[in-house]
Amino acid sequence: MLSQAYLEYRCPRCGYINAIARETVIDMYKEQSDACQHCQQKLEIIAANGINDQINLIVSEQEDSAK
Repeated sequence: MLSQAYLEYRCPRCGYINAIARETVIDMYKEQSDACQHCQQKLEIIAANGINDQINLIVSEQEDSAK
């Protein structure tokens, strides 16, 4: 059985630690959407190249476009 690798990130709204599958962030510098598992805040996640081949996740709250 293969285990799937996950990357963790903290929700900027409530501080809850979420996880996203590493395979879903292979498109570096492309905005992706997800929701916090705790507070359901819509989040924007951007994966970026980090030091020593690590992946940095840039996470921010997604703005409502229906204002």
